[in-house]
Order: sequence, then structure tokens, then C-alpha cells
Amino acid sequence: MYSSLIDAPVNTDLIMLQVTSPRLEAWLQRIGLFTGSKIIRHDKEFNFSPVRVKAEKGDVIIPAGLAMKIYIHLDSGEKIPLTEMKKKEKGHVEILSSGKHAETILARLGLKENSEVVFLRSLPHMDYITVVNKKERTRLSEGEAARIWGHSGDEAHSQFYFAKQQTPFFVKEIMGGKKSCDHLETHEVTPGSELLLEAIEQAQSLHQPVAEPITISSPNGLRIFFTPQKAGQVIVRTESP
Repeated sequence: MYSSLIDAPVNTDLIMLQVTSPRLEAWLQRIGLFTGSKIIRHDKEFNFSPVRVKAEKGDVIIPAGLAMKIYIHLDSGEKIPLTEMKKKEKGHVEILSSGKHAETILARLGLKENSEVVFLRSLPHMDYITVVNKKERTRLSEGEAARIWGHSGDEAHSQFYFAKQQTPFFVKEIMGGKKSCDHLETHEVTPGSELLLEAIEQAQSLHQPVAEPITISSPNGLRIFFTPQKAGQVIVRTESP
């Protein structure tokens, strides 16, 4: 049975036959997956959370959708996704599976290939009760708050996640792709918006990444998260033809 990974059976041994994107193929080779490699696609649902890490520029929040795309070489020698690090584990960024725009965002936060990172904790799902442009009140997830880049008056630029309550915060940029920007625009949050954080409350619903990932693992246990688009670029067959 031949198919793209997006249509492949779950919990079944698969053989990688082809990667139609040269860039994705080169990336997979860097983490040890080649034509002929065995993989397994999982059906398990993973509860993704943004994470707080200490990077080259201090403590920063990495939204779940970006954290899934960062692979860390631990001091122990093991390579794992950032989302699977444990509290106080240390390592350095081995590779990023994101595009140039995301790489620019992560570099601003102090994460780039070979930079050091200390995992602090996964974040609980919270809602940021925010007044937008002095008129509309909305709820932003902790991941959305981490994607909003701006400043409060003369203070240094930071993520809205770190904004002080009852202090105007001016949005300079949305650190995300088109889907993230479009979603925040539904909350009226765009570059130039003024935000006022009123309170932080337990989330009313679970916040998930914009695109549901397709998850595989390699024989050595490395878990890899694909967007549907990238999963469609990996051609596989079941192990028994």
C-alpha cells in the first residue's frame, strides 16, 4: 500500500519511499531519516502547551505551534522536540523545522541553531482578558499572548504574555504566519492596536495549535510533528508490501 503520510494507516510500521520536497528531505536526513527508514504514524492526541524557556535573551514564551518545530540536542546527547523537554533540562537548538519567517521570529526571542536553551516549564492554559483599542473586550490564549510583540510606553519590546495589568501595551508585530495573523485580527489585534490586560483567568477551553499535527516516531524514539502540508510530501508504504 502506497500513500502520502497524511493518508497512511496509524500504529503501523511504515517505510519512507520518497520525499517530494528537497528542503524537507534534507531536513529529515539531518535528523536521521532517509529513504528506506522505518517510521510509525501515531493516532494519539497530544496536549500541546506553550513553553517557557531561558534562551540567549532571557526568559521567553514559545507558542505550542513553534515549540513543536524546534529540536533540541540535550547535554545527555539525546535529541528531542522542545515540547518534550523536562524542567531544568539543558541543551542547544539542533535544528528548526520551520520556515524563514518563523526562524526570524525565534531568533528575535533568542533561539537559533546551536543556541543554548534551558527548559523552565510548560504553561497552563490561561485566558488573557484584554481590552482592545479602549473599546472591545476579548479573551486571548497564552499562546496568542506570546505571539504579540510590542511595548508599554518607553519600556523595551517584549511579548504581550509579559505585559503588566492595567498598563497600555502597543502592538508592533504579530509573530506568526498568515493563519495566526488572521486569527488575531478576528480579535481586532493587529499592528498598531492598543491592548490593556485586565486579568488572567483559567482557560474556558483547551487551546490547540492552528493546524492539527500529524505525529510520527523514528526507530530510536524521536517524535516528529508534521503539518498536513508537509505530511503530504512524504510518500510511504506499509512495511509488508
